[in-house]
Amino acid sequence: MLLFFTFARSFTTISETIAEKAGIPSGVIEITDYGLKLIIDRHSVELEQMGLEPYDYVKHIASNFNQIRKGTGDSLLLVVFRKNISDVAAIDLSYNGKSWIVKTAQPRAYKNIVKNKLLWDCCPSIR
Repeated sequence: MLLFFTFARSFTTISETIAEKAGIPSGVIEITDYGLKLIIDRHSVELEQMGLEPYDYVKHIASNFNQIRKGTGDSLLLVVFRKNISDVAAIDLSYNGKSWIVKTAQPRAYKNIVKNKLLWDCCPSIR
Protein backbone atom coordinates (compact mmCIF):
# COMPACT_ATOMS: atom_id res chain seq x y z
CA MET A 1 0.00 0.00 0.00
CA LEU A 2 1.39 3.40 -1.05
CA LEU A 3 0.95 6.26 1.40
CA PHE A 4 1.21 9.87 0.28
CA PHE A 5 2.03 12.39 2.96
CA THR A 6 1.45 16.07 2.38
CA PHE A 7 3.19 18.64 4.50
CA ALA A 8 1.81 22.17 4.74
CA ARG A 9 3.74 25.39 5.20
CA SER A 10 1.94 28.39 6.67
CA PHE A 11 2.53 31.91 5.40
CA THR A 12 0.20 34.29 7.11
CA THR A 13 -3.51 34.59 7.80
CA ILE A 14 -6.61 36.15 6.39
CA SER A 15 -7.42 38.13 9.51
CA GLU A 16 -10.83 38.23 11.15
CA THR A 17 -11.16 41.90 10.22
CA ILE A 18 -10.47 41.32 6.53
CA ALA A 19 -12.55 38.12 6.49
CA GLU A 20 -15.55 39.91 8.00
CA LYS A 21 -15.37 42.69 5.41
CA ALA A 22 -14.98 40.16 2.56
CA GLY A 23 -17.69 37.85 3.88
CA ILE A 24 -15.36 34.83 4.10
CA PRO A 25 -13.90 32.70 6.90
CA SER A 26 -10.66 33.85 8.49
CA GLY A 27 -7.78 31.40 8.60
CA VAL A 28 -4.16 30.55 8.02
CA ILE A 29 -2.91 30.51 4.41
CA GLU A 30 -0.97 27.31 3.70
CA ILE A 31 0.68 25.57 0.80
CA THR A 32 1.20 21.83 0.67
CA ASP A 33 4.10 20.07 -1.00
CA TYR A 34 1.58 18.73 -3.50
CA GLY A 35 0.26 22.24 -4.24
CA LEU A 36 3.79 23.53 -4.71
CA LYS A 37 4.56 20.67 -7.09
CA LEU A 38 1.49 21.55 -9.19
CA ILE A 39 2.62 25.18 -9.43
CA ILE A 40 6.11 24.08 -10.44
CA ASP A 41 4.72 21.65 -13.05
CA ARG A 42 2.26 24.16 -14.54
CA HIS A 43 3.80 27.62 -14.11
CA SER A 44 7.56 27.32 -13.49
CA VAL A 45 8.45 28.60 -16.97
CA GLU A 46 6.38 31.78 -16.48
CA LEU A 47 7.85 32.36 -13.05
CA GLU A 48 11.43 31.63 -14.17
CA GLN A 49 11.04 34.21 -16.96
CA MET A 50 10.27 36.74 -14.22
CA GLY A 51 13.22 35.53 -12.13
CA LEU A 52 11.01 34.10 -9.38
CA GLU A 53 10.96 30.83 -7.47
CA PRO A 54 7.45 29.36 -7.06
CA TYR A 55 7.55 29.18 -3.25
CA ASP A 56 8.79 32.77 -2.95
CA TYR A 57 6.14 33.95 -5.42
CA VAL A 58 3.34 32.39 -3.37
CA LYS A 59 4.81 33.68 -0.11
CA HIS A 60 5.02 37.22 -1.54
CA ILE A 61 1.38 37.22 -2.61
CA ALA A 62 0.15 35.68 0.66
CA SER A 63 2.05 38.35 2.60
CA ASN A 64 1.25 41.35 0.38
CA PHE A 65 -2.19 40.83 -1.17
CA ASN A 66 -4.30 43.96 -1.40
CA GLN A 67 -7.41 42.50 -3.03
CA ILE A 68 -9.55 39.42 -2.51
CA ARG A 69 -11.69 38.34 -5.44
CA LYS A 70 -14.16 35.53 -6.00
CA GLY A 71 -12.53 32.59 -7.76
CA THR A 72 -14.10 29.61 -9.46
CA GLY A 73 -16.67 27.73 -7.37
CA ASP A 74 -15.86 28.23 -3.69
CA SER A 75 -12.29 29.39 -4.26
CA LEU A 76 -10.78 32.82 -3.65
CA LEU A 77 -8.15 34.80 -5.48
CA LEU A 78 -5.63 36.76 -3.44
CA VAL A 79 -4.29 39.52 -5.69
CA VAL A 80 -1.35 41.89 -5.54
CA PHE A 81 -2.77 44.74 -7.60
CA ARG A 82 -0.64 47.69 -8.72
CA LYS A 83 -2.17 50.59 -10.59
CA ASN A 84 -1.13 50.90 -14.26
CA ILE A 85 0.41 47.40 -14.39
CA SER A 86 -1.07 45.08 -17.02
CA ASP A 87 -0.39 41.86 -15.11
CA VAL A 88 -1.26 41.05 -11.52
CA ALA A 89 0.06 38.39 -9.17
CA ALA A 90 -2.61 35.99 -7.96
CA ILE A 91 -2.99 32.81 -5.96
CA ASP A 92 -6.10 30.64 -5.95
CA LEU A 93 -7.19 29.32 -2.53
CA SER A 94 -9.73 26.81 -1.25
CA TYR A 95 -11.00 26.60 2.34
CA ASN A 96 -10.74 23.25 4.13
CA GLY A 97 -12.76 24.21 7.21
CA LYS A 98 -9.85 25.61 9.19
CA SER A 99 -7.31 27.09 6.77
CA TRP A 100 -6.94 28.42 3.22
CA ILE A 101 -4.96 26.07 0.97
CA VAL A 102 -3.11 27.37 -2.09
CA LYS A 103 -4.40 25.59 -5.20
CA THR A 104 -2.35 27.43 -7.81
CA ALA A 105 -0.42 30.63 -8.40
CA GLN A 106 0.52 32.47 -11.55
CA PRO A 107 0.66 35.91 -13.14
CA ARG A 108 -2.69 36.89 -14.65
CA ALA A 109 -3.79 39.64 -16.98
CA TYR A 110 -5.48 42.54 -15.18
CA LYS A 111 -8.19 42.69 -17.85
CA ASN A 112 -9.17 39.10 -16.94
CA ILE A 113 -8.89 39.32 -13.17
CA VAL A 114 -11.23 42.32 -12.90
CA LYS A 115 -14.00 40.08 -14.22
CA ASN A 116 -13.90 38.27 -10.86
CA LYS A 117 -16.12 39.84 -8.20
CA LEU A 118 -14.15 42.08 -5.80
CA LEU A 119 -14.77 40.98 -2.19
CA TRP A 120 -12.21 43.17 -0.41
CA ASP A 121 -9.79 45.93 -1.36
CA CYS A 122 -7.37 47.42 1.15
CA CYS A 123 -7.12 50.86 -0.44
CA PRO A 124 -10.05 51.60 -2.79
CA SER A 125 -9.65 55.37 -2.48
CA ILE A 126 -6.22 55.43 -4.18
CA ARG A 127 -7.20 53.40 -7.26
